[in-house]
Amino acid sequence: MQQSQYKSNVELKFLAKIQTSKHLGILLGAIFLSFIIPIVVSDFVSVFVPGGTIGYIINYILVLIIQIGASALTVGVSFIFLKSACDMPSSIVDLFYGFQSNFTKILKIGAIIVAIESICMIPSDLASMQLTDIMNSTSLFNETNVNDLTALLMSDALASSEFLEEYTLVYGAMMKYSTITLVCTVLSSILTLPFFPAFYMVIDFQDWNVSTILKRSFEVMKGHKLRLFMLYLSFIPLYLLGLFTCGLALFWVFPYQKMAATNFYLDIMSVRNKNLNI
Repeated sequence: MQQSQYKSNVELKFLAKIQTSKHLGILLGAIFLSFIIPIVVSDFVSVFVPGGTIGYIINYILVLIIQIGASALTVGVSFIFLKSACDMPSSIVDLFYGFQSNFTKILKIGAIIVAIESICMIPSDLASMQLTDIMNSTSLFNETNVNDLTALLMSDALASSEFLEEYTLVYGAMMKYSTITLVCTVLSSILTLPFFPAFYMVIDFQDWNVSTILKRSFEVMKGHKLRLFMLYLSFIPLYLLGLFTCGLALFWVFPYQKMAATNFYLDIMSVRNKNLNI
Protein backbone atom coordinates (compact mmCIF):
# COMPACT_ATOMS: atom_id res chain seq x y z
CA MET A 1 0.00 0.00 0.00
CA GLN A 2 1.30 3.47 -0.86
CA GLN A 3 2.83 5.37 2.00
CA SER A 4 0.99 8.45 3.21
CA GLN A 5 2.46 11.69 1.94
CA TYR A 6 3.71 14.51 4.11
CA LYS A 7 2.56 18.08 3.61
CA SER A 8 5.05 20.35 1.90
CA ASN A 9 6.52 23.30 3.75
CA VAL A 10 4.44 25.59 1.56
CA GLU A 11 1.28 23.81 2.67
CA LEU A 12 2.34 23.91 6.30
CA LYS A 13 3.00 27.65 6.10
CA PHE A 14 -0.29 28.32 4.33
CA LEU A 15 -2.18 26.44 7.05
CA ALA A 16 -0.14 28.24 9.73
CA LYS A 17 -0.99 31.61 8.22
CA ILE A 18 -4.71 30.93 8.61
CA GLN A 19 -4.33 29.58 12.15
CA THR A 20 -2.10 32.43 13.26
CA SER A 21 -4.53 35.02 11.94
CA LYS A 22 -7.34 33.36 13.85
CA HIS A 23 -5.52 33.07 17.19
CA LEU A 24 -2.91 35.84 16.95
CA GLY A 25 -3.68 37.44 20.32
CA ILE A 26 -3.13 34.38 22.52
CA LEU A 27 -0.20 33.15 20.41
CA LEU A 28 1.62 36.47 20.54
CA GLY A 29 0.92 36.86 24.26
CA ALA A 30 2.32 33.41 25.01
CA ILE A 31 5.51 34.03 23.02
CA PHE A 32 6.01 37.48 24.56
CA LEU A 33 5.62 36.26 28.14
CA SER A 34 7.84 33.21 27.57
CA PHE A 35 10.50 35.61 26.28
CA ILE A 36 10.21 38.38 28.86
CA ILE A 37 9.81 36.27 32.04
CA PRO A 38 13.31 34.66 31.89
CA ILE A 39 14.84 38.08 31.14
CA VAL A 40 13.14 39.67 34.16
CA VAL A 41 14.22 36.79 36.40
CA SER A 42 17.80 36.99 35.07
CA ASP A 43 17.96 40.76 35.67
CA PHE A 44 16.58 40.34 39.18
CA VAL A 45 19.08 37.60 40.06
CA SER A 46 22.03 39.51 38.57
CA VAL A 47 21.49 42.30 41.11
CA PHE A 48 22.70 39.98 43.87
CA VAL A 49 25.71 38.65 41.93
CA PRO A 50 29.09 40.20 42.82
CA GLY A 51 31.35 41.70 40.18
CA GLY A 52 34.62 40.37 38.81
CA THR A 53 35.49 37.02 37.29
CA ILE A 54 33.81 34.99 40.03
CA GLY A 55 30.65 37.04 39.64
CA TYR A 56 30.69 36.46 35.88
CA ILE A 57 30.96 32.69 36.37
CA ILE A 58 28.17 32.68 38.96
CA ASN A 59 25.97 34.79 36.72
CA TYR A 60 26.68 32.49 33.75
CA ILE A 61 25.65 29.41 35.77
CA LEU A 62 22.51 31.14 37.04
CA VAL A 63 21.54 32.10 33.48
CA LEU A 64 21.90 28.46 32.41
CA ILE A 65 19.68 27.36 35.31
CA ILE A 66 17.08 29.96 34.35
CA GLN A 67 17.20 28.79 30.73
CA ILE A 68 16.60 25.21 31.85
CA GLY A 69 13.69 26.35 34.02
CA ALA A 70 12.32 28.30 31.06
CA SER A 71 11.87 24.95 29.29
CA ALA A 72 8.61 24.66 31.22
CA LEU A 73 7.46 27.88 29.55
CA THR A 74 8.47 26.45 26.17
CA VAL A 75 6.22 23.47 26.86
CA GLY A 76 3.43 25.87 27.81
CA VAL A 77 3.86 27.76 24.54
CA SER A 78 3.80 24.47 22.63
CA PHE A 79 0.62 23.49 24.49
CA ILE A 80 -1.11 26.72 23.45
CA PHE A 81 0.01 26.34 19.83
CA LEU A 82 -1.13 22.71 19.71
CA LYS A 83 -4.54 23.74 21.00
CA SER A 84 -4.77 26.59 18.47
CA ALA A 85 -3.65 24.30 15.62
CA CYS A 86 -6.48 21.92 16.57
CA ASP A 87 -8.87 24.90 16.86
CA MET A 88 -9.32 24.32 20.59
CA PRO A 89 -9.81 27.20 23.05
CA SER A 90 -6.80 28.15 25.15
CA SER A 91 -5.88 30.78 27.72
CA ILE A 92 -2.69 32.38 28.99
CA VAL A 93 -2.92 30.06 32.02
CA ASP A 94 -1.90 27.24 29.67
CA LEU A 95 1.51 28.91 29.41
CA PHE A 96 2.31 27.51 32.87
CA TYR A 97 1.21 23.98 31.98
CA GLY A 98 4.81 22.75 32.13
CA PHE A 99 5.10 23.76 35.79
CA GLN A 100 2.01 21.75 36.66
CA SER A 101 2.66 18.54 34.73
CA ASN A 102 5.89 16.51 34.26
CA PHE A 103 8.04 19.41 35.49
CA THR A 104 11.02 17.20 36.43
CA LYS A 105 10.87 15.43 33.09
CA ILE A 106 10.81 18.77 31.27
CA LEU A 107 13.81 20.03 33.23
CA LYS A 108 15.86 16.96 32.27
CA ILE A 109 15.09 17.38 28.57
CA GLY A 110 15.67 21.11 28.81
CA ALA A 111 19.04 20.56 30.52
CA ILE A 112 20.24 18.41 27.61
CA ILE A 113 19.17 20.94 25.00
CA VAL A 114 20.58 23.91 26.92
CA ALA A 115 23.89 22.04 27.40
CA ILE A 116 24.21 21.46 23.64
CA GLU A 117 23.31 25.08 22.85
CA SER A 118 25.71 26.43 25.48
CA ILE A 119 28.64 24.35 24.22
CA CYS A 120 27.97 25.48 20.66
CA MET A 121 27.90 29.13 21.75
CA ILE A 122 31.20 29.05 23.68
CA PRO A 123 33.18 30.54 20.75
CA SER A 124 30.59 33.31 20.49
CA ASP A 125 30.86 34.05 24.21
CA LEU A 126 34.65 34.26 23.95
CA ALA A 127 34.39 36.57 20.93
CA SER A 128 31.93 38.74 22.87
CA MET A 129 34.34 39.05 25.77
CA GLN A 130 37.15 39.97 23.37
CA LEU A 131 34.97 42.60 21.72
CA THR A 132 34.08 44.11 25.09
CA ASP A 133 37.73 44.28 26.11
CA ILE A 134 38.66 46.01 22.84
CA MET A 135 35.85 48.55 23.15
CA ASN A 136 36.79 49.33 26.75
CA SER A 137 40.44 49.79 25.85
CA THR A 138 39.89 52.24 22.98
CA SER A 139 39.37 55.97 23.38
CA LEU A 140 36.74 55.79 20.66
CA PHE A 141 34.23 54.48 23.19
CA ASN A 142 35.36 56.28 26.29
CA GLU A 143 32.93 58.37 28.29
CA THR A 144 34.12 61.69 26.89
CA ASN A 145 33.63 60.74 23.25
CA VAL A 146 30.29 59.08 23.86
CA ASN A 147 28.91 62.12 25.68
CA ASP A 148 30.34 64.58 23.18
CA LEU A 149 29.71 62.70 19.94
CA THR A 150 28.73 65.84 17.99
CA ALA A 151 31.98 67.58 18.85
CA LEU A 152 33.89 64.46 17.90
CA LEU A 153 32.25 64.23 14.48
CA MET A 154 32.93 67.93 13.76
CA SER A 155 36.54 67.81 14.88
CA ASP A 156 39.62 66.70 12.96
CA ALA A 157 39.93 63.63 15.15
CA LEU A 158 38.16 61.50 12.52
CA ALA A 159 41.02 62.09 10.12
CA SER A 160 43.73 61.09 12.58
CA SER A 161 45.56 57.81 12.11
CA GLU A 162 44.93 56.87 15.75
CA PHE A 163 41.17 57.16 15.30
CA LEU A 164 41.25 55.12 12.09
CA GLU A 165 43.32 52.42 13.73
CA GLU A 166 40.93 52.17 16.67
CA TYR A 167 37.91 52.16 14.38
CA THR A 168 39.44 49.40 12.25
CA LEU A 169 40.23 47.36 15.36
CA VAL A 170 36.72 47.68 16.78
CA TYR A 171 35.06 47.08 13.42
CA GLY A 172 37.14 43.94 12.87
CA ALA A 173 36.22 42.63 16.31
CA MET A 174 32.53 43.32 15.64
CA MET A 175 32.64 41.47 12.30
CA LYS A 176 34.48 38.58 13.92
CA TYR A 177 31.90 38.38 16.71
CA SER A 178 28.98 38.56 14.25
CA THR A 179 30.43 35.84 12.02
CA ILE A 180 31.24 33.50 14.89
CA THR A 181 27.81 34.04 16.45
CA LEU A 182 26.09 33.27 13.15
CA VAL A 183 28.09 30.06 12.67
CA CYS A 184 27.50 28.99 16.28
CA THR A 185 23.77 29.67 15.99
CA VAL A 186 23.45 27.62 12.81
CA LEU A 187 25.47 24.77 14.34
CA SER A 188 23.35 24.86 17.50
CA SER A 189 20.15 24.80 15.44
CA ILE A 190 21.34 21.80 13.42
CA LEU A 191 22.44 19.79 16.46
CA THR A 192 19.16 20.39 18.30
CA LEU A 193 16.91 19.50 15.34
CA PRO A 194 16.52 15.85 16.49
CA PHE A 195 15.11 17.16 19.80
CA PHE A 196 12.43 19.24 18.07
CA PRO A 197 9.44 16.95 18.88
CA ALA A 198 10.49 16.37 22.51
CA PHE A 199 8.52 19.17 24.19
CA TYR A 200 5.44 18.36 22.10
CA MET A 201 5.75 14.69 23.06
CA VAL A 202 5.86 15.60 26.75
CA ILE A 203 2.34 16.93 26.24
CA ASP A 204 1.00 14.17 23.98
CA PHE A 205 2.63 11.17 25.70
CA GLN A 206 2.72 11.93 29.41
CA ASP A 207 3.43 8.31 30.38
CA TRP A 208 6.72 8.21 28.48
CA ASN A 209 9.93 8.72 30.44
CA VAL A 210 12.77 10.99 29.30
CA SER A 211 14.75 8.29 27.51
CA THR A 212 11.67 7.13 25.60
CA ILE A 213 10.80 10.68 24.55
CA LEU A 214 14.32 11.35 23.30
CA LYS A 215 14.46 8.00 21.50
CA ARG A 216 11.11 8.61 19.79
CA SER A 217 12.16 12.17 18.92
CA PHE A 218 15.21 10.89 17.08
CA GLU A 219 13.15 8.21 15.34
CA VAL A 220 10.45 10.65 14.24
CA MET A 221 12.97 13.20 12.95
CA LYS A 222 14.90 10.65 10.90
CA GLY A 223 14.69 11.85 7.31
CA HIS A 224 12.96 15.11 8.29
CA LYS A 225 15.75 17.22 9.81
CA LEU A 226 16.64 18.86 6.50
CA ARG A 227 12.98 19.58 5.77
CA LEU A 228 12.56 21.26 9.16
CA PHE A 229 15.79 23.22 8.70
CA MET A 230 14.56 24.45 5.30
CA LEU A 231 11.27 25.45 6.92
CA TYR A 232 13.19 27.61 9.39
CA LEU A 233 15.32 29.12 6.62
CA SER A 234 12.21 30.07 4.64
CA PHE A 235 11.35 32.62 7.34
CA ILE A 236 14.59 34.59 6.93
CA PRO A 237 13.05 37.04 4.40
CA LEU A 238 10.25 37.75 6.86
CA TYR A 239 12.75 38.41 9.64
CA LEU A 240 14.61 40.80 7.37
CA LEU A 241 11.30 42.49 6.65
CA GLY A 242 10.86 42.80 10.40
CA LEU A 243 14.11 44.74 10.62
CA PHE A 244 12.98 47.18 7.94
CA THR A 245 9.69 47.75 9.78
CA CYS A 246 11.38 48.62 13.09
CA GLY A 247 10.44 45.19 14.42
CA LEU A 248 6.69 45.61 13.91
CA ALA A 249 6.47 42.71 11.43
CA LEU A 250 8.06 40.41 13.99
CA PHE A 251 4.84 40.48 16.03
CA TRP A 252 3.43 38.40 13.18
CA VAL A 253 6.53 36.42 12.18
CA PHE A 254 7.28 34.87 15.58
CA PRO A 255 3.87 33.20 16.09
CA TYR A 256 3.67 32.41 12.36
CA GLN A 257 6.94 30.46 12.46
CA LYS A 258 6.02 28.66 15.69
CA MET A 259 2.65 27.67 14.24
CA ALA A 260 4.32 26.36 11.08
CA ALA A 261 6.65 24.28 13.26
CA THR A 262 3.68 22.99 15.26
CA ASN A 263 1.98 21.92 12.04
CA PHE A 264 5.23 20.22 11.03
CA TYR A 265 5.10 18.15 14.22
CA LEU A 266 1.42 17.29 13.79
CA ASP A 267 2.04 16.30 10.17
CA ILE A 268 4.93 13.91 10.81
CA MET A 269 3.11 12.34 13.75
CA SER A 270 -0.10 11.96 11.74
CA VAL A 271 1.67 10.23 8.85
CA ARG A 272 3.66 8.07 11.23
CA ASN A 273 0.50 6.91 13.00
CA LYS A 274 -1.22 6.15 9.68
CA ASN A 275 1.74 4.09 8.48
CA LEU A 276 1.88 2.19 11.78
CA ASN A 277 -1.82 1.37 11.45
CA ILE A 278 -1.29 0.24 7.85
